[in-house]
Amino acid sequence: MTGPDRGLLLALVLVGCGSPAPEAPETAPPPTTAAPETPAQRRPAGRQGGPGPQRGGKAPGRGQRQGRVAFEVVEQDGMVKVPAGWTQLGLRRVPPPAGARHSVPAPGRGKAPGRGQPGATGAAAHGAGGAARAAGAPPARVEGRALAAVPGEALPWRFRGGNGMDPTAVWLEAFWIDRTEVTRADYARFLTATGYRPPHVDEAWARDGWNWDGARYPDGTGDHPVVLASWYDAQEYCAWAGKRLPTEAEWQLAALGPTGQDRHYPWGDQYDESKLNHGMIEAPNFDASDGYRTTSPVGSFPAGASPFGALDMFGNAWEFTADHRVDTWALMESRPHPGGLADARAPGPGLYVAVRGGSYFFDLAPNPAGERHHFLPEIRRKTSGFRCARGAD
Repeated sequence: MTGPDRGLLLALVLVGCGSPAPEAPETAPPPTTAAPETPAQRRPAGRQGGPGPQRGGKAPGRGQRQGRVAFEVVEQDGMVKVPAGWTQLGLRRVPPPAGARHSVPAPGRGKAPGRGQPGATGAAAHGAGGAARAAGAPPARVEGRALAAVPGEALPWRFRGGNGMDPTAVWLEAFWIDRTEVTRADYARFLTATGYRPPHVDEAWARDGWNWDGARYPDGTGDHPVVLASWYDAQEYCAWAGKRLPTEAEWQLAALGPTGQDRHYPWGDQYDESKLNHGMIEAPNFDASDGYRTTSPVGSFPAGASPFGALDMFGNAWEFTADHRVDTWALMESRPHPGGLADARAPGPGLYVAVRGGSYFFDLAPNPAGERHHFLPEIRRKTSGFRCARGAD
């Protein structure tokens, strides 16, 4: 073999024995938030949350966790943008936190505080069962007495309100949601502009620092969430502001991020009482250990922000959604989607509306999934408020 031929053979051998070239990296996933059509403020959200499946993809199964990445928080006109993604609407099974502070009292135990007693605000004068209703607390669960199998005798009726339905994947298009709950100062501007009826309940407990004087809210509470507004009142405000109430699925996606993140709370998967304005399970249910006996100024717990930058999604005030609470998915309206439901909503008619998030009167420690509840739409409570939403277009 000649010298040139020997050199060529040696070069081929060396190439064949060398280390393989590294594979090209996978294409980066599309961004989780689209650029807004108008200038918006951006800031990092920290390492919390992660992107859901892209449009047309398959919904993650229960227990299937995706890697967490940082979402880019996009703010504009007091709202934050929630990118398109999946959520699982229905019963939430959340493990109780270790070392829960309180135990649930047995039915019938305890006594509601009367006026003048520590922690009381006149709720005891609200009539039979009125202490819980006035405060907006969830009713105690009382199971109906088991009846003997007597022909023609019906079992007691019990409303489950969607909490007995298996979780179902819901795909949502991108939307905007208020960064904070609507404040009393916001609501006062609405009253001044429209002459709409003010928050007022003609009962003793509401005269104790809750009722408004026309468009004037109680002193020093302008940056607190508006309460004593019914579901109908909330709808009127949102319409005046050019927005709408979020659906329950939208509210959940904004609060907990997309399916697959194992996020039981807006801030993560572990309960932390320092990250929300909460109550306690024992009477009188008010708990000032977080710094506030009742409502707090919106945004007082920034460490409890959701993956997209929404504040006070848990605690402070229950939040109305646009949906009625249904007991079967057959009553939900949605668009066809290969991975589940799309933009599911429950427009009614119905007896109850869906509320989320708990309040300053509610304790998630013994009931971590209990922030999913239902209220009568016409009742004005001192614990129920709202925030508005609108589409991304």
